[in-house]
Amino acid sequence: MNEDDSVVMYQIELAPCDAYLLYHCVCKRLENWEGSPARPAEEQEHLWDLKNELYKIVLDHKYHDM
Repeated sequence: MNEDDSVVMYQIELAPCDAYLLYHCVCKRLENWEGSPARPAEEQEHLWDLKNELYKIVLDHKYHDM
């Protein structure tokens, strides 16, 4: 078993408005992030990655469906 086998992945279906709402929530969380050591530094990196992935969804929707 390699390291990737231990990671559980989920897929969800979102309406475009839901993806944008999640994007907005992650952005606000980053703005209000308490910082280390109150929160793990990896959390901020994870939030940046999540923000970027959600923004890709927002841009894809705007490009293809607006």
